Amino acid sequence: MPKATITLDVVLKDRLADLANQTGQGVDDFVQAFLSRIADADIRFDRGVPLFPQRPGAPLLTAEDVDRIANGEKG
Repeated sequence: MPKATITLDVVLKDRLADLANQTGQGVDDFVQAFLSRIADADIRFDRGVPLFPQRPGAPLLTAEDVDRIANGEKG
């Protein structure tokens, strides 16, 4: 696996340490496993937002559909 250096701010570092402790892992092991799962998944990022592939047969929502659902309107 290629090596890289990732710099974390204090808040994220503390949160990762908390999550690692909850799983009983060290921070380095937790982060390595987490990043490996992301790298192996079929996920791409667009401006920092994860985009997952559409499931076969899943409906495609338009921006209008999302607005309607967010506003509690029936369609």
